[in-house]
Amino acid sequence: MAMSEVTNRTFERTDVNWISIIRLPDGREIPCSIKDVSQRGMKVALPSEVQIPDYFNIKVVGRDLIFNVKQAWRRGHFVGLTILKIGKLPAPKQAPSADAPASATSADYNRLGVRRTFRSRE
Repeated sequence: MAMSEVTNRTFERTDVNWISIIRLPDGREIPCSIKDVSQRGMKVALPSEVQIPDYFNIKVVGRDLIFNVKQAWRRGHFVGLTILKIGKLPAPKQAPSADAPASATSADYNRLGVRRTFRSRE
């Protein structure tokens, strides 16, 4: 085995297929997929023409995890990321109670009509 084929990995990788979203500093979001993860890094797949900065956040869809990462390498449509911080997203806000006023920016689901069934009384 050639020396270039030998890698010294301190942390074991785990294969995953997590749908994720890269959140750029300007607020734009880029869908991607995390392919493997270790204690210190991850490999992400995204189209090779998509440009990303050196530092950004990546959120795992369907989980309450968000990572602050640094780009370590890029080969085609794979990107290696070093994990700088791991965070847990806050729990979703509770739905407002029936007597709480609805805000102008959120849907007021208490105002939705109820489907009625009409029955003949003969």
